[in-house]
Amino acid sequence: MATNLWTRAKAYFVRIEECGDAWARRRLTAEEYAEASDLDRLIKLHFWKWFAMFVAATLVGGLIVLGISPEMSFAKAAVGSGVVILYALAAVASAWYGYRKWAKHPFWYILGIFILLMLAGTLFGFSISSFMSGRAFTDLAWERVARGASVALLLGIGASAVLLTIARLRQREALQRAARLEAEAERERLARQSIQAELKLLQAQVEPHFLFNTLANIRHLVQTGSPDAVVMLDHLIRYLRTALPEIRAEGSTLGREADLARAYLEILRIRMGGTLSFAIDIPDELAREPFPPLMVITLVENAIKHGVAPQGRGRVDIRAAKQGDRIHVTVEDDGRGLQEPIGQGIGLANVRERLRAIFGESASLALSGRDGPGTRAVIEVPA
Repeated sequence: MATNLWTRAKAYFVRIEECGDAWARRRLTAEEYAEASDLDRLIKLHFWKWFAMFVAATLVGGLIVLGISPEMSFAKAAVGSGVVILYALAAVASAWYGYRKWAKHPFWYILGIFILLMLAGTLFGFSISSFMSGRAFTDLAWERVARGASVALLLGIGASAVLLTIARLRQREALQRAARLEAEAERERLARQSIQAELKLLQAQVEPHFLFNTLANIRHLVQTGSPDAVVMLDHLIRYLRTALPEIRAEGSTLGREADLARAYLEILRIRMGGTLSFAIDIPDELAREPFPPLMVITLVENAIKHGVAPQGRGRVDIRAAKQGDRIHVTVEDDGRGLQEPIGQGIGLANVRERLRAIFGESASLALSGRDGPGTRAVIEVPA
């Protein structure tokens, strides 16, 4: 029976809590609701500690009241002190968590409300005393009424001053916190703008570097009167149609980067008389993955310049793979291998700077030798 009653009581209180929560969601702002939820969790987490402190404070308060008014019973003194303590706790919690509403009003407004409440409470208390003693209200000692009203007046002034001070301090803290958050957001915005500006500058350095090398190749083929000039021009047109929209673009895809590399390598294959071979393996599911523009072509240029070109022939392989939440893009050549310290070239340094500007520390470029002749460059970025 007792267990059943306890279960029903718990269900009843849960229902009350749900209704209160629904009411709070409708009436409070998101920030106010978050603060109220924090208070609710704090009370639930330390409920028995708070309860023990309240009981101890009530008993001590009852003893103090009993010392002031020995004629009063201890039960009445304890109940009275408990009510006062509950009221004080509720008022402090209201000022602490409801500071937005408190701080909207001037001091005299809060003071007037507290004085009226204190006086009303005093009169109500004497009315209850009159009813319980069976004496008419007019028969009560007016000296006691006046003394009670004076105490209520002083308590109202003191309580309103303390609580309004709490509310104003909380408001100042909230304004300072909001100012800090706004300043941090502004710093982040300026940092992003700076990164974008740096990225544009680095990307602008790639464009002439790539285009001048390509134009030099075309000039050489035209000067030699190669019969493949028309085919090469077709590849150049295809390259420019793909590349020009990306010159000022902030992003590209692996598919477009593969098309650029294919057009570029076709041009070089013709120029080298067929001694250059290549393969590009970009799975269809990765072709639409975002990727920084002109990075793959920079690695291809690096492979041609430092690996294939010095020996007059060779092969370049480009492939992409997804491993977990990372995308790996690999450019390999079978040329002469690493002949200088890794990462000393301008093009590779440029790629690293652009990766840092876009992804921070979550992306990387690694250069290493292969098992056989040649070099392997791997760009790793978040998927």
